[in-house]
Amino acid sequence: MRNSEKNTELNISAYDHWSTDTKQDSWFTASSFEAIFDSLEKKPKWICVILDNGPHYHNSELMAIIAHWYNWYQIEIRSWTFLKPGETKTTIDSHHAAISHAIKRYICIGYDIAMGEDIVTVGKNLAGTHFANLQPNRDQSEEEQSNNTGELFENLKKNTTKKATIKTIKGISNLFYWEWPINNDKEGYICARTLPNIGKFTNFSPSHIANLCNGNIAHPQPTISTHTTPNTKWKMSIETMSNLESKENIINNKEKQSIISIDTDFPLNKGWALKGNQKLGNRGGGKRMTKKVKNLLEGFFMNRNMNTKDKLDAQGMQNELLRFVESGEISKEDIPKVSTIQNWIATFSRVWKEQATEQYLH
Repeated sequence: MRNSEKNTELNISAYDHWSTDTKQDSWFTASSFEAIFDSLEKKPKWICVILDNGPHYHNSELMAIIAHWYNWYQIEIRSWTFLKPGETKTTIDSHHAAISHAIKRYICIGYDIAMGEDIVTVGKNLAGTHFANLQPNRDQSEEEQSNNTGELFENLKKNTTKKATIKTIKGISNLFYWEWPINNDKEGYICARTLPNIGKFTNFSPSHIANLCNGNIAHPQPTISTHTTPNTKWKMSIETMSNLESKENIINNKEKQSIISIDTDFPLNKGWALKGNQKLGNRGGGKRMTKKVKNLLEGFFMNRNMNTKDKLDAQGMQNELLRFVESGEISKEDIPKVSTIQNWIATFSRVWKEQATEQYLH
């Protein structure tokens, strides 16, 4: 927080929550933001969020929840950037290291972390740090949600008591920069692209997002204690415009002195380093099995359980799929790799055994 335009210092506030809820997911993240927004005496008109690329942040459910924030909190989310491990997170990482060091020191001198009050005692001398106990409400009813929380999911089912589940947004693992516009023709959309100022936006319409949901998006209502007040402020100096301009001039002069034709000399195409353009290690970038192929694989699996002579391994199942290609029932491009079929067999077998056990016990 900056007090005035002439002020060259930034007041930083860190909010840390402890909880007996050990499930770190999008609902916990949304509940944490709810607790922070609720504790602010003066809410900002807009915010920019920078987070790491953890699965409890970078997922479709949280992106859908954020689409309601302007209606819930009257706070515009101008940008949301996911950082890969080790990218420009020294301030956040140093804060985590400070808390870890304080806890270890507290235990080393003979104390124990048994209650929430112990955590408050440990961190009371950490500058700018607020502590509170957070308990997300995971049994929250959808019926508690207000009827005027936006039109983004107006065509969803009503009167349900289950928290909405969200299908995966296609290509989400390759999208690291997100926006939720409120004042232009994309109002109500979720807009995402590879990196800030790089690549074209992929725009997800309200109807598209609604089709990914099987229920209403609930407004988190966690149980939260009062945030503690730090003994000292956490201040950080910021660059003035004159300093930034002088540095920019120095950089421009150096570039003019040594002009290198990177575009013509560099052997790789533009954008080669972007995750969306990488063929290896691209989680979620592969082609999904079609419903027809899944049904055939399930039939092969069930048939081998009934008759051991007809038992097929992954290679055998792929060979059977090729026969359906010859008959024109499926396309050759839809046939998965042997390794993919092996993974499917392992997953389906585990789920099938769990369901069989549950039916037997009940």
